[in-house]
Amino acid sequence: MREKGMSTGSDQDFQTDSPNEILESYQKLSSTLRSTSYEPSSMLSDRIRSYLKDELPQEIDSGVEELQEKNQNLNQSPILEAARNYLRENEWNFELLSDHSTIALGFEGVNGEWHCMIQTRELEEQMIFYSSLSENIPPNRIDTMMRFITMANYRLVVGNFELDITDGELNYKTALDLENVNLNNDMIRNIIHTNLATFDRHLPGIQVILGEGTTEEAMDAIEMNHSSGAHSIS
Repeated sequence: MREKGMSTGSDQDFQTDSPNEILESYQKLSSTLRSTSYEPSSMLSDRIRSYLKDELPQEIDSGVEELQEKNQNLNQSPILEAARNYLRENEWNFELLSDHSTIALGFEGVNGEWHCMIQTRELEEQMIFYSSLSENIPPNRIDTMMRFITMANYRLVVGNFELDITDGELNYKTALDLENVNLNNDMIRNIIHTNLATFDRHLPGIQVILGEGTTEEAMDAIEMNHSSGAHSIS
């Protein structure tokens, strides 16, 4: 298997709000609730109306201040930087989206190509690696795919498949909780390679589902692929 370059014009883009954008949204909400032009519905009780106009804005402001203090203390993104350094040292092609604490890349396995993403949550000290199917699951195959990934997840020890039933986005996710842990390259390698090998091993089954096959046929395709050893990566 080998990594593939990720271009900004890919069919599926990973977009997340930056911390500053999230804070700005909360500040706008607080301002709206405090505005003289805003009046809670008369159908609500006096207690709820008072909460919306007085208490909720104060709670939002308090939370925003706390997050701003944490952001000020976070002068850099050590987890994201560690992931970037690992990829550079191993000559991966990737795109750094530092404002979103995200690294986007592509990968070509034995059974196909797909998009990948590393996302870090610096405040929570977490790293997440996603493999994402390049095409969304059609609405008429959502139920079958849900059954398939439920069966697949039951057998997995590390990571899990997840399906957004609203738009058909299919991902495989592995993650690290790094609180009180010294992150090293072996840990980054494991979270990436385990993810890639697992996603590649299950691709034949996913393709069966997309091709109108049954969950049983999809599971058989995985077993056949596993027996051949085609899922191994170096």
